[in-house]
Amino acid sequence: MKIHEDLKLRFEKPLWLHSPELAVADLLIEGNPEFINLVSKDVLEGLKNNSYGRKDNITVEQVLRAAIFKEMKHLTYSELEFAQFDSEICKAFLKLDSRKPFSDSVLQNYISKIKAENLSLIMKGVVNAAIELGYEDCSQIRTDSTAIETNIQHPTNNSLVYDCIKKATFFLSNMTEKYSERFVLLEERRQKAKKMNYEINNIKTNKFDKEATRLKKTQEMKSIFEGYLTILKEVHVELISLINNGLTEIEEKEQDRIKDLERQIGIVYKNAYQFQINGEKIKNEDKIFSIFEEHTDILVKGIRDIVFGHKVNLTSGKSNLILYCKIEKGNPKDSDLFIEPITEIKENYQKPINSSSTDGGYASIANVKKGMKEGLKNIVFTKIVGSLKSLVEDERIETMLKKWRSGMEAVISNLKRGFDLRRVDWKGEEMFSAKIFWSVVAYNIRILTGHLLKTYHQEQLG
Repeated sequence: MKIHEDLKLRFEKPLWLHSPELAVADLLIEGNPEFINLVSKDVLEGLKNNSYGRKDNITVEQVLRAAIFKEMKHLTYSELEFAQFDSEICKAFLKLDSRKPFSDSVLQNYISKIKAENLSLIMKGVVNAAIELGYEDCSQIRTDSTAIETNIQHPTNNSLVYDCIKKATFFLSNMTEKYSERFVLLEERRQKAKKMNYEINNIKTNKFDKEATRLKKTQEMKSIFEGYLTILKEVHVELISLINNGLTEIEEKEQDRIKDLERQIGIVYKNAYQFQINGEKIKNEDKIFSIFEEHTDILVKGIRDIVFGHKVNLTSGKSNLILYCKIEKGNPKDSDLFIEPITEIKENYQKPINSSSTDGGYASIANVKKGMKEGLKNIVFTKIVGSLKSLVEDERIETMLKKWRSGMEAVISNLKRGFDLRRVDWKGEEMFSAKIFWSVVAYNIRILTGHLLKTYHQEQLG
């Protein structure tokens, strides 16, 4: 096929032969101009209708190539800027020619505009290339979910209250003359809050006479926390006063941030008072786990450590390529996530699915019935209870599918370890989703490269 012939031509040059993943990425971009069209929707948003940025003279294609290079090589934006000076393969892949390398701020500005929904379409494009080459047929799939952390500290009521005080003080002090009495009062409150935060975090319990000590410390903490919440309330009043009186003079973007903080403070204050002072429990859906990454969910599964982040549902095929990826809202049961990958894969790739294998969390009689309606002949769960049974044509197929499903753990581990996905430090929900899909795209390119190299070496050996 054409991609095989083009790859042979690339490998005639040592530069590409030593960087096969980038050679494959280069061929995919050249062979799929729709990738550039997808990215251009985001990169050119708000700009004039052309293929360039503002004054930086960077093309949409170069933005896409820079993002893929960054993800494949695990670089920061500063390192990506340096690579343009230092690396011949980087210059060739980004098609710099004799142009001056682009700064890290320019690259970040444009790459960060690319949305997850368009990256998911690029992911599908890479999978379709593998299907055309015969490495994947979607007939056999395996699904599993994983938790990916957002970049937040472990949330406690006092840490959230202190974050609110710090952020509100920052806003208010920026709206006030630096050395006015009002600023001094704000700074005094912040310092007092910081001291209280330290006291709460460092209350020590004597191991002897535990119950009496616990009750004493509980009362101490309540007393400290009431003062702590009083400070937050005072700062909150200042913030509302700012909104009511002086908000018209502030830029619209800043107005939205201040109003959003006021809303967050209200939730944090209510929850902290309800739990810490009144001792009442709060539902997870009513909580905020970070005022900086408010989209964060709490993920609890059995005896495993609690994770603050998002559940991601992933499906791979026989080729080990990821065929389906979705960032879920909240903490849904795995059994509720069984059928969507099947219907999405059939729709996206126009291929029938014969067999599905998942772990016991996806098991239910309803899911077996739904799978049968979608035309599956083999539906295997690694662990089943009660009257539920796997649907299989042959017992040997059931054993084979159960063993094969365990490989999904390796796929997820490869994705998370290979592309730093245990914890995402990109800010905001949109950027969190974009980082995951960039990693999936890079992972799929790496897997496809492995298949192409195997074919290439077999042809070389004759």
